[in-house]
Amino acid sequence: MIDASHVYCANCRAIQPVEFERFVASEPSMGTAARCSRCGFLAFTMISEARVYCDVCDDVRPALLHEYRPAGLLSGGLVRCAVCYASRARLYGTKVSAK
Repeated sequence: MIDASHVYCANCRAIQPVEFERFVASEPSMGTAARCSRCGFLAFTMISEARVYCDVCDDVRPALLHEYRPAGLLSGGLVRCAVCYASRARLYGTKVSAK
């Protein structure tokens, strides 16, 4: 498990710090938006802890996080749709031990 602090931004074409905020401020059930803190690009929307909106399925689907080790100090995780396996985002951060 990683404590996500960065995301790959398709707009900046680089790994950037990530900001998490409610997708619609007044409606928590709409989920959490993960945005590039530099340009505001919406990387993905997490509806609940383990569900994301998948634009391939055009539905809210269970999410998978595949851990990988990119070069450098950060750990990585690929957020994917559990139904069609489409990649939603590449997250980076420090490794957190499971409790």
